[in-house]
Formats: sequence, structure tokens, C-alpha cells
Amino acid sequence: MSHKEKTIQAIVAGHLCLDLNPAFAADGGQSMKDILIPGKLINMGQATLSTGGAVSNTGISLRMLGIDTRLMGKIGSDLLGGVVENILRSYGAEDGLIVDPAASTSYSVVIAPPGVDRIFLHHTGANDTFCTKDLNLDQIAAARLFHFGYPPLMRQMYADGGAELARMFQTVRDLDVTTSLDLALPDPASAAGQADWQEILSRVLPLTDVFLPSLEELLYMLDRPCFDKIKAEAGDRDLMAFYDFSRLPALAARLIGMGVKIVVIKLGRRGYYIRTADRSRLAAMGPAKPADLDNWSSRELQIEIFDVRNIASTSGAGDASIAGFLAGLLTGQTVEMAGQLACAVASLKIQVKTSVGGLVPLPEVIARIPGWQKEPLDQDPAYWQYEPSARVWRGRADRTFVS
Repeated sequence: MSHKEKTIQAIVAGHLCLDLNPAFAADGGQSMKDILIPGKLINMGQATLSTGGAVSNTGISLRMLGIDTRLMGKIGSDLLGGVVENILRSYGAEDGLIVDPAASTSYSVVIAPPGVDRIFLHHTGANDTFCTKDLNLDQIAAARLFHFGYPPLMRQMYADGGAELARMFQTVRDLDVTTSLDLALPDPASAAGQADWQEILSRVLPLTDVFLPSLEELLYMLDRPCFDKIKAEAGDRDLMAFYDFSRLPALAARLIGMGVKIVVIKLGRRGYYIRTADRSRLAAMGPAKPADLDNWSSRELQIEIFDVRNIASTSGAGDASIAGFLAGLLTGQTVEMAGQLACAVASLKIQVKTSVGGLVPLPEVIARIPGWQKEPLDQDPAYWQYEPSARVWRGRADRTFVS
């Protein structure tokens, strides 16, 4: 097959695991320190079992939105691997599984009481051996977009200064495929947490077209003094409440300078921040470049989240939001709509308990957006302008900003 015959919309590869989600009481009246007490018995509801990680959460979400997406993840030949395979089979998405008989299947216990940011008890398992040779290159060559998720939870991806991660992205780029990258926050005490992420990102970001990290991950990897300071202040509270958001544009500009074409930063309850490169750089993104380069070029936007009254679980919300954004990019939406889709898909997902689910086809999501109430942001009027028709905030670096 010629590399120019793009018959698949997206490939989602990288981290895959099995998630066990214990159900907490819905009153939200306890903090994490009141729950995790040695010797304490906590009455729980029925647990849910689902696949987790970027391959499952973003890949299946894209499929639910109606985007032709293939999954590439690695499991062991153990009991948990069989459960993962059965779950993916229920979505018709098991074909891309890579089975390593010498490895154990990755799993997470997701501790997510209502109103409290979740904690993961995680075993990386087979993800640690994932490498470029595991990829189905013929299938990737037939795709427009290659999205890779969670390299901090995959040993081969952060070892040796990220050489294998960069090798993988270069291999994909050589197949004329647009590249997309998502991160994860590593345990600071682990080998991944102690890796030189500035070096790793300096290698892979020049090969990355779309970069979709969370603010917390970025600060940990690129501004550790700031991360440590606000983490100490926040304790078990929301980190975002302690960050000086006037610093965000400079951080995004740094990423654009490192080679990324489209920067998308997940901000939790503060929504989505988007920064894009100029038209000529976007035009070089490959087959999944924006349909309207003029609309997408040299933009700086922030999008508020949608109002959701009944939150079942925030697990997988960031991955679902990425699916919403990438679906917008792949279907030729404006950058404003792609940002709205990111927030809308996340809002649909958090209304179910599992790490993936709750979604409807993309046209139905788009139809819900105009009448869906938002949670307003308190923005600096000297830097941000609100655009009511698109329901977005435009920053000073946005080329449509009116002085």
C-alpha cells in the first residue's frame, strides 16, 4: 500500500491497562485524608471494571464519536489480559492488541471519591516493554493521525533520554502521518519521575504536531520549582487554584518554540487552553492538518467547561477530551469548535462511573453545544477578550485579538 492512501482516520497507541473503580458514597463530604486511614473500614458500592490508559480511553472515545480508529496496546497472557481483551472485543477494538507472554498486564485501582481529585494505584506491567517494533507500520501508514499516550508510564519511552520515543515518532513521521502526544504524571519517587523530562521533550516535541498535556504534567516536567511550590501550597486541594495563570502564555509559547504545531493544555475545571503556530507550520502537519489553515493559525484561546450537575467519576475525562479535540481536527471543524468538543466530550464522560463511556456520535455532541450552559471563568480583561458567538476567550497572542 502506498503511504499516501489514507484509509484510516486515527491510530491510538501507547499505554493500556485494566481499571478497577470502587464506588464511593455520593455525598462528597470527606477529604482523602479522612478516607485513607490505616485500619479503617469503608463501606463501598459496586465496583466497575473497565479498560484504562490512553489506548482505551482516547481510542474507544474516538470510536464512539464515529471516528474510524484502530488501537495498539500491549498486555500479558495472564487473567487480567484476558479481561482486557474481552472488554475491547465488546467495542470491536481488540485486533490491535500485542500479547507479551513474558509480561504481566498493567492495572490501576482508581480511588475517586466525589469532589476529590482521583488517586491511582498503578502497575505499569507490559507497557514497560512497548517499543517501535511493536507497531503495525502498514496500518499506521494507512492512517491520517497517530496519537500516542502516557510515555511516563512506559519504561522504554523515557529510558535513555527518550531515544526510543523519538525514534517511534520519527518512524511515524516518515510514513507521512500527523503525530499527536499526550503525557501522564509520573510518581516522583519512580524512575520515570526522576527522568530528565526536559531532555526527553526536547527530543520528541520537534516531531510532534499536536501536544495535549495537562498543566500539572507540564509544570512537573518543564518548571519543577513552580510545581513544587504550588503543590506544597495546595496539599490535597486542586493545584489549579494556586497557579498564576498569567504565566501560562509564556509556557505555551515555549512549547511552540520547541517545535509543536498545536498546543492544547488541559486545565481541569478551568477548561482548555489552545495555542497554535503560524500558517506555514500548520500546513506542514501532514494529512491531519486543519482543513481551514487561516482559522487555525496563530491562535490563543481558552474554552470554559460545560455545566455538569451529577459527576459520577472524573477518571478518563482528560483522555475523552483529547478524543473530542482530535475528532474536531479530523472532521474539519474550526479551532473554536474543536475546543468546544474537547470540553463537551469530557463533560459527557464524567457522568458515567467507568473510565470510558457516556458518549454519543459527533453530530449529536455538536448539536448539544449551543444550548449547554457553561461554568464562567474569571479572566484578566487586560489579556483576554470574550467572543460570545464562538463562546471562547481570545488571548493577546491570538491574531484576531482587537487592541
